[in-house]
Amino acid sequence: MPRTRGDASSGADAERDATCSQDQEKQPRDTASGGQNPESPTQSAGQKRKVTSENEASAKQRRTSERQGAATSVRAEKKEEQPNEEDLEQRKPRLTTPDLEYDYDRSKLRDPRPTPGRRARPRWDDISAPQEIKDWVSESFYIPKPTKPPGRLNAALKNPMFRDECRMDPFGNFHKLYACHDKGREGSPTFDQGGFELDYEKVNDWMKPQAYNKKKMVRGMEKAVERRTTEQQKMFDLFFLAKWNDDRGIGHTVENYVKDQVSKDIGVPWHQVGPEQVQQWRDRGFEPVNFYDWWKEPNEEETKRMMNMMSGASLRKNL
Repeated sequence: MPRTRGDASSGADAERDATCSQDQEKQPRDTASGGQNPESPTQSAGQKRKVTSENEASAKQRRTSERQGAATSVRAEKKEEQPNEEDLEQRKPRLTTPDLEYDYDRSKLRDPRPTPGRRARPRWDDISAPQEIKDWVSESFYIPKPTKPPGRLNAALKNPMFRDECRMDPFGNFHKLYACHDKGREGSPTFDQGGFELDYEKVNDWMKPQAYNKKKMVRGMEKAVERRTTEQQKMFDLFFLAKWNDDRGIGHTVENYVKDQVSKDIGVPWHQVGPEQVQQWRDRGFEPVNFYDWWKEPNEEETKRMMNMMSGASLRKNL
């Protein structure tokens, strides 16, 4: 029976439907997330790279944290094992005034009698001490320092720091003066490095700021030198039998030892001896001496003692 056009159309439609069904069966099912194919080559490679990158980043971060933790632990151990320089300094005993005291070797002094007016043992300071004493103080003791303010220091900041450092450092040359001034007029006695008591009123005047006047300073120095020369000559005339030739320029040193002998003979502190006290020495029956028989060069121990006698003598209390 011959095929009609309608039969042909029906056959074509059936064949087309069968082909579409086969194509749909070949296609993979859509994913629940939106119809994308998880097994497609492009999408699978991208996800693998993303997961790999995240894993590497996480591992890298974990390794970095472990290294930082290990470094922190090592630093903490080193800090415990090796304290810093400031901690080591503070572990030393703090320097005090008694640590600096000493006694003269009287067997080496030309006149071993006690010194009138001395009420404390002599002590070292940063000017009179030899280098071995300075090294010993630095290695054996802790000396605190004032806290430095931040930024650049001007004169207004440096001055208070200098005063605080003097107060904290018994080895400093001005420590005794600030200690005396801080105690006040009714405070306990303060002794200088020579062992003599300081006069608060004299120290207080020394602490007051002085206006700078060059001409006044020069005139004052000239008058002081003239007065000192006159007083020195009066003492020599009373103490020695005859004038002597000071060809070596040792008049000042000779004066110190003249005052020392007069001081011990009549019981007056060394810093108070002048022409009047030498006259008292003569009035008490002491005879003048011959310079060339009396004088001898001071040895090291005598020089050390005399330096302490001279230092700051003008600020001592008169007895």
